Amino acid sequence: MTKLSVSLFAALAAGLLSSCASAQISSGVAVQDSQSPVSQSAISIAEAQQIYDYAYPLVIMKISQDLMFTVPIRERSVPNHFIHFKRLAMPQNRAVVLGNRNTLYSVGWIDLSKGPVVFEIPDMGERYYVMPLLDAWTNTFESFGSRTTGQQAQKYFIVNGDWNGEVPAGYQKVVSPTNMVWITGRIQADSPKDAVAAGKLQDAFKLMTYAQLQGAEDPFADYAPEFIAMQVRKPVPYSLKMTAEQFYDSFLRMWAANGSPAADAPMIETLKKAGIVRAKTRKFGELSPAVQQALQSGLEAKQAQYLKDFYEGSAQSQPWIFNRERMGVWGRDFERRTYWAMWGLGANLVEDAVYGVSQLDETLTPLNGSNAYKIHFEPGDLPPTSAFWSVTNYDEEGYLEANAENRYSLGSNHELAFNPDGSLDFYLSNSRPDIAEVNWVPAPRGNFKTLLRIYWPKEQVLRGEWDLPPIEQVSGAD
Repeated sequence: MTKLSVSLFAALAAGLLSSCASAQISSGVAVQDSQSPVSQSAISIAEAQQIYDYAYPLVIMKISQDLMFTVPIRERSVPNHFIHFKRLAMPQNRAVVLGNRNTLYSVGWIDLSKGPVVFEIPDMGERYYVMPLLDAWTNTFESFGSRTTGQQAQKYFIVNGDWNGEVPAGYQKVVSPTNMVWITGRIQADSPKDAVAAGKLQDAFKLMTYAQLQGAEDPFADYAPEFIAMQVRKPVPYSLKMTAEQFYDSFLRMWAANGSPAADAPMIETLKKAGIVRAKTRKFGELSPAVQQALQSGLEAKQAQYLKDFYEGSAQSQPWIFNRERMGVWGRDFERRTYWAMWGLGANLVEDAVYGVSQLDETLTPLNGSNAYKIHFEPGDLPPTSAFWSVTNYDEEGYLEANAENRYSLGSNHELAFNPDGSLDFYLSNSRPDIAEVNWVPAPRGNFKTLLRIYWPKEQVLRGEWDLPPIEQVSGAD
């Protein structure tokens, strides 16, 4: 079996507040009584590990938000403003793995602790887009876009669960379970030239506090980040090396501002058993020595487990890894939620996009650019989609490699050469195949991985009634 680097998982489903308790803070649902007496009994290591998994999403969301706000290559940002990425991924871009050659990103971090936020989408014409909204626990609670809300202009008034007031005319009310909201928007762009047109649509999006819309100053203009990009560098490795005090102090601040779902009541009881109560327990150091020791041991065990997975990867034992499991709605599966918060933070709903990825051919041999490979689609058996699909190749680390054709992706939005019987062949190799009309996706010189993206997949994909065709080696190195 071949190890699949974790960087691959990081972009599979993607891919990045100062908290205090107040009357304005959205509780989500405050399932514990903060006025009840707090006892601190020893907890088991298993319970401590469960608490770590429960806390992790809040911590990684906070780190990722502040990292984006403080990246030195662009102007510093604050909550409730879009960060637009105007260019498709290129080989020189090393900030993210498996860079997207099909969509531009528009990212917005929302903080509802000081009042409602307005979010406006322009008329998108015929261009595919998706705008998922994630809460602080990484649950996708809304997804606006071509599939769900259509192409017309839209205006949303986003509030937390504690807000009571009148929604302004023309806006649709959206209630967030938490104060923190992350918009991870993707807008179709078929080429660098097309990205210019998509960029103009990005500029027409609006995200700001309702107070600003009414002419007031930005209430977050003086936002002070807890984490700085130059210190963090990479969110996941950083999070897996935090001390128990750093980790749980960050969790407690975030939890005070972002309440737990009602369904989490059993976990809230476990936390309460340890003496941890939302908006009342402020610091790790306030806990009893026995609880601190248990949490420390649980954290160290989980960090060791996840660091090993992160740096060594996971074994690929089949020709494709094709995830069709429901994403973005985690329920009480806290370990799975943590897994995907590490490997694919900001994961799309599978209804919006699914990804097939491989670094092996059909014989489970590593893909290598010195060979030529074929992906054959039978007539009428192209990836079922209501939007578009594409194939992109990356080097072993998940980056694009420069090629003379300046071509890095090919798919349904490009002019393709079909066979006389209506079937379709895609070729993956470093050198151009000796075929007159060829659908060629240039591959890196050495070992590589390929990613097939399907946006807005049809039901037969989600039901498992359609599978990716094999990657067949058709020629080898001389």
